[in-house]
Amino acid sequence: MKNFINALQFLTIVTVSKRHKVEDGDLAKSMVYFPVVGFLIGCFLVYADKLFFLIALPNNIVNLLLVALSVLVTRALHIDGLADTLDGIMGGTTKSMRLAIMKDSRIGTAGVVGILFILLMKYLCLINLFNGEKVAALLITPVLSRWSQTIMAFRGNYGREDGMAKAFVGHLRVGGFVYTSILAVGFTAFVIMQEDARALFLIVSVIIGVPLLTLLGRWYLVRKLGGVTGDAIGAVSELNEVLVLLLFVILSGVR
Repeated sequence: MKNFINALQFLTIVTVSKRHKVEDGDLAKSMVYFPVVGFLIGCFLVYADKLFFLIALPNNIVNLLLVALSVLVTRALHIDGLADTLDGIMGGTTKSMRLAIMKDSRIGTAGVVGILFILLMKYLCLINLFNGEKVAALLITPVLSRWSQTIMAFRGNYGREDGMAKAFVGHLRVGGFVYTSILAVGFTAFVIMQEDARALFLIVSVIIGVPLLTLLGRWYLVRKLGGVTGDAIGAVSELNEVLVLLLFVILSGVR
């Protein structure tokens, strides 16, 4: 329970207890529960969607609010990582210069464009999903994006001397990674099968697509930055959210 609370408080705006103490090594152990926290975020978005429907808001406004809530519930942690990573990659010519730019609290043009693109893509995907397909997408997207964070951290080398993500990167054990992967795949298969038992191709596509994009992103960012950073993890997580939503839009009708 302690590790789950650590994961919940780190990944969301939820504070279970102000007295809750995080000891050395606890954050790495909490990564096992990242997909579970992702599922809870998905449940929150599904019920928010139902509430907005009950008060008769137009569908386009509902989807815009869902995108906003998905950012707010995570304190904009990952979208900020995306912006910093893009600014660093686009603005720096050396690894040290890129890392320095990423650490700067100011946001650049590349970061702004990246944020707008990601949020717009999420919105456009949601307005093309309906009923059970939309519910499944809202539930599964945060699960798989949090799973991608564990893939980024597993046996990775941290790209800075210090930083928030140092407690995670390279510290997740094999057993923990296997367990969190089972949770992510299990949630995905169960939710999509509930929506349509024939959607095996969609299940396989998202389960294969997320690790592939994550490993490709990790390879590229390690080349550019010299290691995995918290911003890089956030950036790849956001890209995976868009990937999953796109796969739902493309493949939900394929039976």
